Amino acid sequence: MFITDVFGLIIAFLNVITFLLLIYLFLQAISDDRSRVLGVLDKVFSPVLQPLRKVLPSWRIDISPAILALALQIAAVILKRMW
Repeated sequence: MFITDVFGLIIAFLNVITFLLLIYLFLQAISDDRSRVLGVLDKVFSPVLQPLRKVLPSWRIDISPAILALALQIAAVILKRMW
């Protein structure tokens, strides 16, 4: 019983992080640099996204949040199958 609760909590956490990453990606595309929400999300996610940005080619739009969101969802699917 405890293990299923832990897996459920981890999957919920991955879903919340994915949602925040997609908001971050959307705000990067449409917002100016003075947005407070974008600034907070940038401070939270930049340390995690920086290694990914070094590997990905630089385009007009930073797709590293989408790549990380996809990786998190793949991890969530794997956890669901293990559960």
